[in-house]
Amino acid sequence: MEKPYMHKRTHTQTHSAYPSYTSCRWVLDAPPQETIKVSVQTFVLNPSQSCSTNYLEMKDWPLEYGYLRSPGWPDIYPHNMDCIMVLKAPQNSSISFFFNNFDVESHSNCEFDYVETVQISPGPEPENQGRSGPSVPRNIPIRNGSTADSQLIGRFCGQALPSPIFPHFNQLYLRFKSDFSAARDGFDATWTSSPHGCGGILYGDHGSFSSPEYPGSYPNNTHCEWSIKAPRGRVVTFTFAQISIDDPGDCQNNFFKLYDGPDTSSPPVGPYCGVETNIAPFRASSNYVYIVFQGQYSTLPSGFRLTWSS
Repeated sequence: MEKPYMHKRTHTQTHSAYPSYTSCRWVLDAPPQETIKVSVQTFVLNPSQSCSTNYLEMKDWPLEYGYLRSPGWPDIYPHNMDCIMVLKAPQNSSISFFFNNFDVESHSNCEFDYVETVQISPGPEPENQGRSGPSVPRNIPIRNGSTADSQLIGRFCGQALPSPIFPHFNQLYLRFKSDFSAARDGFDATWTSSPHGCGGILYGDHGSFSSPEYPGSYPNNTHCEWSIKAPRGRVVTFTFAQISIDDPGDCQNNFFKLYDGPDTSSPPVGPYCGVETNIAPFRASSNYVYIVFQGQYSTLPSGFRLTWSS
């Protein structure tokens, strides 16, 4: 979905055989928000049973956070697309997925353009991941798991911003399809992961995040910590879209606090609790902001959602 990071390696001795007992390992690392595309131009290996002695192996390592956009974003997405995306976080982590912008063709049953989310147990990788080609309706499915057989979480279309997605699993399956007719702007989203069920690193020049299970109430004994990282040279500005944290007023057990820097040793801003409707935007002094949220209990509907830009 993001701009591919092309890596091309050439070798002048194309007709020379590699020495016996050769073992090589390369790690390809792309800039933030870009992906890597590897094209094999020449492949000649001595055959071996089950590829046990002579083989080329490629691994896509799990990520802790990322940025996801529809093809062509922020321009209109192309027709006749069929893209499958699987977000993979480290084992024993849970993904949090946040839509920042959303504009997909409306339909009463979301049969033409839609986003679908699905939940399942771990399974094999879907075939033809990332392929593009003709399709019938335009849609984006999102599933909780790694295959198209995962349990459906939801299906979205139109211009209303979908609620955040908390699959409680370290993999999330998405599918975007477009037909030959009216196209829209598409979507962009931010995602992160954490072994604690919430919190994590959020990277980008803009984005959003919320309390767990938003717009529902967060669970009791919730503790989340987020690290916001904008590109170098930018300055982060926070806007409080909604904040309602059930607390008697002392902000001791249930609160939200910002730190103007990369960790809790940075200058604090807040804490915030209760129902706040007129919080002025907060402008940090750098491209880093650290956030701590603690919710020991909630008897009234409670939660928050914030956006940031830089």
